[in-house]
Amino acid sequence: MRPPGLASWSDTGIVILIGLLIWQLVSMAVGAHTLPPPLATAQHILELAAQPGFRRDLGSTATAYAMALAIGMTGGLVLGVLFGGWRLIGQTFEPSMHLLVATPKVTLYPVILLLFGLGDAAKVAFGVLHGLPPVVIITAAAIRNLNPIYARSARTLRLTPSDFAWRLLIPAVTPEVLGAFRICFAQALLGVLVGEMFASTNGIGHRLMASIGVDDNPTILAIVVLVFLFAGCGSVALLAITAHRKS
Repeated sequence: MRPPGLASWSDTGIVILIGLLIWQLVSMAVGAHTLPPPLATAQHILELAAQPGFRRDLGSTATAYAMALAIGMTGGLVLGVLFGGWRLIGQTFEPSMHLLVATPKVTLYPVILLLFGLGDAAKVAFGVLHGLPPVVIITAAAIRNLNPIYARSARTLRLTPSDFAWRLLIPAVTPEVLGAFRICFAQALLGVLVGEMFASTNGIGHRLMASIGVDDNPTILAIVVLVFLFAGCGSVALLAITAHRKS
């Protein structure tokens, strides 16, 4: 039995086939130059993968994304525990996290450039800026909404703080935290790509902007498909883990 909320492989395959069919029909309607068909896009992806320059850009993006994801998840988890466990700290600083979520991050582009300059640090910062706030907010809410019976049980059993954390707190908030990590996974990727578009001279985002500038539709679509496949597969994997923990 599959975890609740996940489609079966047959359902997923049908959706993919329908999507490819629609893509092919639209390509035939508007022309292959405007929208390359699926097979041509797959061939172009293989051609790009054989180019050393593209692999360097891919490696640069992957490195920045891994750093942004690690900082966003770890930092968000630590801040979330602080904000959720200590009311005064949460009331003082958590509104800034909500403000960051509501603010279009592109408007902070000049500030990021001023602080980190033009380069890899700026795109990592963009990734953290996108991925960290949701983890903080969701983790803090999960801790604040913890059933009071857990605290009473810990006092009754005379658990030490470390025992309480490992035996009660962590298992109770893990599903919510995994959901926060899933959001961070997607948002950090978006942030890194935005950072590469505006504050970097390398990476997939920079190459995408360069392709847009010269109207290179095959490369634009190939990059979009690659990003979509990576984000989709990662999101599905995290969703499966989250659903398994909740079931």
